Amino acid sequence: MSRLADMEVFVAVAEAGSFTAAADGLRITPSAVSKVIGRLEDRLGTRLLHRTTRRVSLTPEGRAYLDQVRQILADIDAVESSVGGAEAEPRGQLRINVAHGFGMTQIVPIIPRFMARYPKVDVRITFADHVVDLVAEGDDIAIRMGTPGDDSLIARKLGSHARLVCAAPSYLERHGVPQKPADLLHHNCLLFDSAESLNHWPFYRPDGSIERISVRGNFRANSGDALFRLLLDGVGLCYAADFGIAEALREGSLVTVLQDCSVPTTWPIYAVYPARKHLAAKVRVFVDFLVEHFSPTPPWAIGKA
Repeated sequence: MSRLADMEVFVAVAEAGSFTAAADGLRITPSAVSKVIGRLEDRLGTRLLHRTTRRVSLTPEGRAYLDQVRQILADIDAVESSVGGAEAEPRGQLRINVAHGFGMTQIVPIIPRFMARYPKVDVRITFADHVVDLVAEGDDIAIRMGTPGDDSLIARKLGSHARLVCAAPSYLERHGVPQKPADLLHHNCLLFDSAESLNHWPFYRPDGSIERISVRGNFRANSGDALFRLLLDGVGLCYAADFGIAEALREGSLVTVLQDCSVPTTWPIYAVYPARKHLAAKVRVFVDFLVEHFSPTPPWAIGKA
């Protein structure tokens, strides 16, 4: 096998955590995989993997090697995809990283249409509510809320989202509708465990200045999906992302409150990907597909079908 093929086998083992699983994916025998890894370690003069009876794991040297090999393979894929220019057919595995709530409500539903348009692209989605190192994780693209802070990444804006104070009608029937921001101190509010700033809800005072109400409640979670479930069940009020509640607002299973004094704060949404000389066709067409889908009006905008 060539050095390139050895690298591909190593990445497969590192990602699968098993010689057998990697062999199944590569359609070769486990013994062949073991020989490749042994030969690779001999050539490099270092151990790349810890082996146990159940699985394998990376050594520190293996982790460093994996990061570099992923970059090399991605660059090769990008160069091959660029041959023939914009007409090159997108192909290969597209690795997408996205926050769970946005991914499940906005990205997963449109993936079948993307795959139908580009049948030679294999899609792999990883959900993470924290910022990951795209190169280290081997991801091609991430979709992130807020302005990217990494200058090594190319960012393309897809749109923006806002947060709205809302509740289920059943909750408001039992506890009443808050008439002013201070009334929230007497209501049960669903709290974010991973972003404390989202538990200080902004409102305009009569003089135009902004106050932030530090709300309280008996349920806290680091998952927007968990908060959404309790919100629908009438447990309390929530400062929820519009992309997650738009359908419920249309259906009437949720209603907004205090909208006349709520501060219309918005957060941008970006597609980000590593800066490379040659952008793989699979990445280019996916970014274009996202822009096409989210522009000019995002699907969570109230009133859009």
